[in-house]
Amino acid sequence: MNILLVLPPNQPRSGGNVTYSNRMKKGLAPRGIHVEIRSLDRVAPGDYEKADLVHVFNAFRTGRYVLPVVKEMKKPMILTITGTDINEYMTKEETRQETYAVVDYASRIISLTESSRQQLIKLVPAAAAKSLVVNLGVDLPANSGKNRSHFGLSDKDFIFLLPAGIRPVKNPLAAYEPLRRVHAVHSGARFVVAGPNMDNTLFSDFEKKMKAAEWATYLGEVEHSDMPDLLLCSDVVLNTSKSEGLSHALLEAMSLGKPVLASKVPGNVDLIRDGENGFLYENEDEFVSKALAYMEDPVLRQQLGETGQQWVRNRYSVRQEIDTFNTIYNQVLNPVCLKCE
Repeated sequence: MNILLVLPPNQPRSGGNVTYSNRMKKGLAPRGIHVEIRSLDRVAPGDYEKADLVHVFNAFRTGRYVLPVVKEMKKPMILTITGTDINEYMTKEETRQETYAVVDYASRIISLTESSRQQLIKLVPAAAAKSLVVNLGVDLPANSGKNRSHFGLSDKDFIFLLPAGIRPVKNPLAAYEPLRRVHAVHSGARFVVAGPNMDNTLFSDFEKKMKAAEWATYLGEVEHSDMPDLLLCSDVVLNTSKSEGLSHALLEAMSLGKPVLASKVPGNVDLIRDGENGFLYENEDEFVSKALAYMEDPVLRQQLGETGQQWVRNRYSVRQEIDTFNTIYNQVLNPVCLKCE
């Protein structure tokens, strides 16, 4: 079986979509399923011709361009829908029609959380029969023992790490003013961002502000192989997104026992129980108070980190993820098969 997996264009090497698709490729190969991964800007007509099935990530950014091709070739298509698709592209007048067309054609629609699936069904009731939740797996490479000095960071600082591409939906500057206030109370607080420039307009402002603050460090894009070490070097891992499906970065941080502080948006709310396995914030003042609580209470950091680690271990299994995709692909290509293993 040949699967063509098409990602949105200009994917960062260490981004969640690349991590997700590489994990699928590796896990499905022993099942006799060959996964060819292409970003939209690199996919060629021959890739579609070889595929038995096309799987697209993101309805609007990817699916609307793939849809005419698979329709013409009469190829089945699976869609992994994102929080941005549901929260933005399916509700805005200028993007709604194209996004709905992708949803309508897809043989299966994969959501990363049950809440996002329910949001989809409210918008498109007919999607109920062909949509399902597939929990992400966590498959971090082994850490190599790199310490803070490898990343140019000091052992004296308390590091709030934001692993995210610099683009509007990730909202990286949302942490800037709160952490300036935290730094005014505790001079050891340091804001560290790791991720590529994905939006030149935002990046210009972001870079200017990061360079102007002696308590902030921008590392650029960090190789995924180095992410376990960087996460382990941090004290608290942040997510500041305006919209999320389910954050790979948060899952990876929690799997390593790191305490997290994340924006209270769908996706993050599905993963984090506020005060139980991490912290959520709704506004700047709440960000500051919870960041200070983490800094001032090592027992709290340990408790929430350990609870978060167990939460991820219990719910986000690579084997279960791969088993589910194996079943989905086989069922779409062999409709008479009710449970293809």
